[in-house]
This record gives sequence, C-alpha cells and structure tokens, in this order.
Amino acid sequence: MRDNNENGIGIKPIIDTMFFEMKKQKKKFYFFFIVAILVDLLVCYLLQLIPGNVLSDTQAGFFSTGLNFISFLTLFAACLFFSGIICSEFDKKTGFILFPKINKYKLILGKYLGNLILVVAIVTIYYFILGLFGFYYYGGPINVRIFYSYGFAILYVIALSSFVTLFSSFLRSETITIIISLIILLIGLNIADQIITLIFKDAFEPLYSLSYLSNLITSVLENPFPNPRYVEFSFGGMGPGGFGGNFTFGTWITPSIEMGTTLLIVYIVAFFALAALLFKRRQL
Repeated sequence: MRDNNENGIGIKPIIDTMFFEMKKQKKKFYFFFIVAILVDLLVCYLLQLIPGNVLSDTQAGFFSTGLNFISFLTLFAACLFFSGIICSEFDKKTGFILFPKINKYKLILGKYLGNLILVVAIVTIYYFILGLFGFYYYGGPINVRIFYSYGFAILYVIALSSFVTLFSSFLRSETITIIISLIILLIGLNIADQIITLIFKDAFEPLYSLSYLSNLITSVLENPFPNPRYVEFSFGGMGPGGFGGNFTFGTWITPSIEMGTTLLIVYIVAFFALAALLFKRRQL
C-alpha cells in the first residue's frame, strides 16, 4: 500500500504540471486550432469553388493535396509550444524557488507532456476535418493510408519537439530558441538538402534532414509507394536551337518507410538524450 501511495505521489506532480501548462498555453492552442480549421476549409472547400480547379481523381490524392501544409503547421506549432520548455525556467529564475513536491525533471516532463497533448490535438483536428471532406467528396470507406499518414505526422511532431527542446536546454531565451529553431528547420535544412543533392545527386540521400523525413506524411498515401525515390528533371536550353544547353535537376522525393521510421525514432531518442545531458549540466 505504501509503494502505491508513493507512486501516486510521484506521478501526481507531473499530471498537475501537465494540466497547468495546458491552461497556460491555451491562447496558443486556440490560435493554432483556428488556423488548422481555416487551412482545411481553404484547401478542401474554397479552392474547389475556383473554376478550372479539378478535384483529385482519388481520395488518396485529395488527402495528399490537403496535407501539403501540415508540415508547416506542425513546424511552427512545435517551435512556439516547446521553445520554452527548459530555457523559460532559467529566464524566469524559477530555479531559485524550492519545490517541495516536485523536482526539476518532473517539472520539465509535465511541461513537455502538456504541450505535446495540445500539438497532437491540433494535428488530430486537421486530419479529422480532412477526413470528413474526403468522405463528403468520395464517399466511404476512408482510405486506410490516411491513418498511416497520421501516425507519421505524430512521429514527426515528437521529432520536432525533441529538436526544439534540445535547443531550449542550452539557450537562454525562449524568443531566441524560436528564431534559431525556425531558421534551421524552415530554411537551413532545405538549403542544405538542395546543395547536397546538387553536388552528390543520387549518391547521398539527405536522411539527416527532418524536413526530408517529413515527406513520408504525404508519400505514404501513394499506392504504390514512390519508386524510384530519386528523380531527375531535364530542361532544354533557351533561345533558338536550344541555346544554353540542357540543365538537369535531381531531387529525392521521400525516404523509404523503414528508414524514415527508424531515423525519426533515433533522432527523437538522440535529441532527448542530449537535452537531458545539457539540462543536467545546467542546473536549475
């Protein structure tokens, strides 16, 4: 009985912190919740009212088009929700306050879980509305691959959150964490992917990039799965007689399902491990 009580006492502070964090972040949640609904309505309904805008032939194709914005939505949500997980405690000097019922690790875990629940709820409502429109346009049953896509979207959110949490563990400001995370995830990785592909072409797959791994969210909807996964596009020269020669541009479409899943999990574990190590060295 005593062990059960001790376990309950150990878990309760985490749960209390989790709910407190969810209440504190409710304005951000409402904002992204509304944005998710508006983007769904724009992509799934309003764009279909434009003359000449043809609806996809298949339900899977419709889902793939509707999910083109999910990576941006999750990226911004992860940066704004998880940027203050650790660094805000240092910025606000809460480390000098004595917590008789919770230690710093339970505090951080509770904050992380609270924010993760909110971001997952945003992703869930996006998929739910997309699924409703898919059923409305194409009838049932719902293509089962959208559930695979949803699973990869959640895995991608956790990977993003672990990445942002890592930066939050050693940066001093929540604002700086947001800016640096956005620059790396939104600009830096995409530029690096293009440079690497331009230099190495199909000899080096950009598996280091979370942006590239996020392509699984839409590529898993395709049946059969994209093969080959590396494609090249050739452009003829400009001017009379094709003056200027030909230009070939190659790009990686998506990682394989097995490799993408494995690397997302590896990155999640690695980022959280590094964040914990840095957090331990940087005591509250």
